[in-house]
Amino acid sequence: MTEQAEPVDLARGITAILGALVLFSALTQLLEYTLVSASGGDTVKDMVSYLAALNRPPILAAKAVGNVMVALLTGYLAGKIARTREMMFAGIAAAAETCSLVYGFTMGEYVALPVWIRGLLLLTTGPAMMAGAWIRMQARLATGERATGESA
Repeated sequence: MTEQAEPVDLARGITAILGALVLFSALTQLLEYTLVSASGGDTVKDMVSYLAALNRPPILAAKAVGNVMVALLTGYLAGKIARTREMMFAGIAAAAETCSLVYGFTMGEYVALPVWIRGLLLLTTGPAMMAGAWIRMQARLATGERATGESA
């Protein structure tokens, strides 16, 4: 006897994707702003001074670590919201976020960031989101959680 495939709740999937995108954007911007404000102090008054404070190697390294941590969290939460097919929905969110980063790094003020940090963020964000969803999927499978959220 074969098991039936788990049902896909499209509304939950779309919510998971949009939630991951909004949460990733909000948290990374908040962390970046906090880092820059803490390191730049009163010198940060406009976008030029903001980017000058952001372009310091320790701040960029902290930004890279923070982005990976936030991406893991958002991938996990996307999987939790979706309940099933975690990897598929997190993959869609990861692809959309990667496209958003590419756009942001090629148009506008963030072109001023060094190429190495832009490349690092592009190479780590999507896989970290996928890793977070994989962790959630493994947790669901280990506990025998069903699509309805109840244990088997």
